[in-house]
Amino acid sequence: MNRKILLAVAIVAGLGAAFLVKQHIDELVGDTITVYKATSDKSVGDTMGSDIEAITLPAGLFPDVLEEAPDQNFVDYIEVTPLRARVAAGDILLFRHFDSSVDPGVLPSIPAGKKAISIEVDQASAVSYFIQPKDLVDVMGTFYAGDDAQNSTEGGLPVPKVSTRPILQAVEVLAVGSEYRASERQKMEPYGSVTLLVSIDEAAKLIFARDYYNVKLTLILRSKDDTDVSSQLPEVGISTSNFDEIGNQPSRNVIIKAGSKE
Repeated sequence: MNRKILLAVAIVAGLGAAFLVKQHIDELVGDTITVYKATSDKSVGDTMGSDIEAITLPAGLFPDVLEEAPDQNFVDYIEVTPLRARVAAGDILLFRHFDSSVDPGVLPSIPAGKKAISIEVDQASAVSYFIQPKDLVDVMGTFYAGDDAQNSTEGGLPVPKVSTRPILQAVEVLAVGSEYRASERQKMEPYGSVTLLVSIDEAAKLIFARDYYNVKLTLILRSKDDTDVSSQLPEVGISTSNFDEIGNQPSRNVIIKAGSKE
């Protein structure tokens, strides 16, 4: 009797596990991507021509392919670009298979109505070089309004109006330095610029802040799920009323009990 019960429990547990695995796989599958494989062997210097075949893969199960394999937008590139590495029939074609001298760069990644603009960065302004292509960032800057914009006094002396505030929010990173595929970055090498995907108005705003105000731009890294754009922008300066309050409030996640020594 006990053996039958154990067998029944094992069967139920197995079915439950199978259901959960299938559910997890279904969640991962989600959207699909179209990439290409070689239909014949090719040597270095050859072009693929028509020897390619489109294949459809679930994006959730093959996230690296999104970064490393040319999709349908690169068909012409795949057909005519000389190979810099040998491929065998059946291999999925990757960007690294092709001659980098004719790499189209970020151009195919710029949608209609958007522009690419690069800004100078260093280790401090680029989150210690953890910013990668496809990340979302906010652009912050400190503005000095000039000697004629004084809004407080300190010891009887006027204090110039200087404040730090957001310039752009939730902007996509196209490239860091000259690298525009995160899969190419094996180490956190330093880079001197970050290329952002912006509108023409946003590009003008960045250029104006840099050229007129001589602002050093700082990037703030966002979670990939954090896409909210706030209409109420903070402005923080030594003369603003919120300067002493920010960062000096108890955390919302900390519960202080009466009589606690903490």
